[in-house]
Amino acid sequence: MGKRLRDPVHGLIVFDETDPIDALAWRLIDTPEFQRLRRIRQLGVSEFTFPGAVHTRFAHSIGVFHTARTLVGVVRREMKRLGKEFESPKAEVALIAALLHDLGHGPFSHTFEGVQASRGVKRRHERWTADIIRNPDGRIHPLLEGHRPGFTGEVAALLEKEDPEDIYHAIVSSSFDADRLDYLRRDRLMTGTGAGAVDFDWLIDNVRVAEIELDVPDEDGDEPRRVPTFCLTAKALPAAEQFLLARYTLHEQVYFHKTTRCVEKMIGKLLRAVADCAVGDNNAVASSGLLPDHPLIRFFGPDGEIVTNYLALDDALIHGSLDAMSKASNPSVSEMAARLKERRLYKTLDIADFGSDKGIQRQQLRRITARFREQIENGTVIVDGAQIGIYAEIGGDEDRMHKRLHILDAAKPAEISRLSALVGALEQKKDFTRVFFADEEERDVARKGGGKAS
Repeated sequence: MGKRLRDPVHGLIVFDETDPIDALAWRLIDTPEFQRLRRIRQLGVSEFTFPGAVHTRFAHSIGVFHTARTLVGVVRREMKRLGKEFESPKAEVALIAALLHDLGHGPFSHTFEGVQASRGVKRRHERWTADIIRNPDGRIHPLLEGHRPGFTGEVAALLEKEDPEDIYHAIVSSSFDADRLDYLRRDRLMTGTGAGAVDFDWLIDNVRVAEIELDVPDEDGDEPRRVPTFCLTAKALPAAEQFLLARYTLHEQVYFHKTTRCVEKMIGKLLRAVADCAVGDNNAVASSGLLPDHPLIRFFGPDGEIVTNYLALDDALIHGSLDAMSKASNPSVSEMAARLKERRLYKTLDIADFGSDKGIQRQQLRRITARFREQIENGTVIVDGAQIGIYAEIGGDEDRMHKRLHILDAAKPAEISRLSALVGALEQKKDFTRVFFADEEERDVARKGGGKAS
């Protein structure tokens, strides 16, 4: 007997009640901390552009667990091929870490992290995830400790690690980890994005375990660190190219869509305004349109950044508070809340509209930022810049070697751009620079280069 879920990506996902990890996973899914993920969208505000993109981090996390079980099977197969021992305790840690990896996401995920960073609080969701798992007053901790003493610390530590130590870590964090194997297929399906594809079965059949160099030799001539990770055989090269192309396409067409980025900036502006109210006196709090015990006020208030307050935050809470905030006496809060509620978005000027010449683009951006300096300072004009390559957004951890895809070339791992002309061509970074205007007329002035602006 077992529990069953139907999933649009994986079909039937079965939890075997006689298997200790499956049984534990099902109990973890039933906790309030995990159920909260039903109220956090996987793609944040992408539904403003792609109406079908309403899937949640709840569904994604279960999909990641299911995919992680497949990767554990790959590791078991590869350990046998390499004549090495399969370590069940480490596999168990990886499976539960895969299930719980997104517990720490806040409302609108990376947008919320950006708001916190702008307020001087640089605490990423991985840290919140570990804190939620370790919380002795939560529902996660006793379930993990009930599996075996110390299991909580093992799971949290794996999720906090930046550099991999063994192949079990690669299940959770690598170029071919369970997270991206789920979200690439799920996001592509739910947004209706047609370009790129993931030939999952063929890729899995051609996964091998091999050691890669994690970094270069240091000045003292010491050998570089080597770590086992997932690599693909040479005959899977075309499928690997499509795998990366699917990821690139999603970044270009979905994650970096101009409307999505615009809404993210607007929500960020709203949340920063609420945070400013929350740290003020009673009149400032009241000006937000929210009650003093509202979860946003509690969290943004003095000493409010604790696990209990954080877990009270989700997308549904903020969507449901837009009406109250749209009636706030604070104009920064009320205007932005009303705009989001009614989808009266800022108007976008894409610098690429001036042509592909980078010199002309830089010249036009300088002209616009000079003309609208005052509006940029007060937030009625927002400049947004980003850069992506074949792996992902530049500046994240995707430049780390264990996050790059490797192909076995004469039995030795080679980074895919050395073997693929297609991937090599897409290594060239692509810039995205957009300017968002609260006033449509000012956007048109900026586009034409004429008229008056203070």
